[in-house]
Amino acid sequence: MLSALLRWAWSDDPSADRQEGLEAALRAIYLDEKNPYAHYALAIVSVYSNWLEQAILAAKKAIELSPSFALGHFVLGMAELFRGQASDAIAPLQRGLKLSPHDPQNPAWFNCLALAQLFAGDAESALLTAGQALGTRPDWRPTLETMACCYGAVDKWDDARRCVRQMAQLKSPSNDVLAPLWERKPLWRDQMSDLLRKAGSTGQQAADL
Repeated sequence: MLSALLRWAWSDDPSADRQEGLEAALRAIYLDEKNPYAHYALAIVSVYSNWLEQAILAAKKAIELSPSFALGHFVLGMAELFRGQASDAIAPLQRGLKLSPHDPQNPAWFNCLALAQLFAGDAESALLTAGQALGTRPDWRPTLETMACCYGAVDKWDDARRCVRQMAQLKSPSNDVLAPLWERKPLWRDQMSDLLRKAGSTGQQAADL
């Protein structure tokens, strides 16, 4: 799926893949406007294209069509986070995780939830959520970054430095899929970058989701 290419930084041409994904999603809706997956596809590609109002409308339509559709709740939370509404992102992300506790993309959803909790001012909850993300994928650098920031936010700098040392052994993703978030909320990017620097990271900004 094209959204996976973008989320996991596997795309060689993100711009072309976003356009292809948009066209495919719109075509899917045209063919079956009552299919929640079609609206989810439009929502997720809209998130990565920084069309966040469209993403929220598409996500809500997917949920309206199927209230127990976990991906609809996930992408709604992600869109709210990218829109800069951290508090509004928490409930739909938690709902999605409750509906689909074993989703193969849960490392990304847990990381979204941890970031939302962190930026909403609840670093303790964010730390617990980041730990769940690492439990599902212990070698994923973005979650280690989030966890390092959470440890720093609760003044546990030895643990934050341990996360940074682990990060240094892992490859950074090649493209920044958090770019729409940082464009809307540069202060959040700066907050994470400052926490990472204090923990010993030599990077200049937070990495990808």
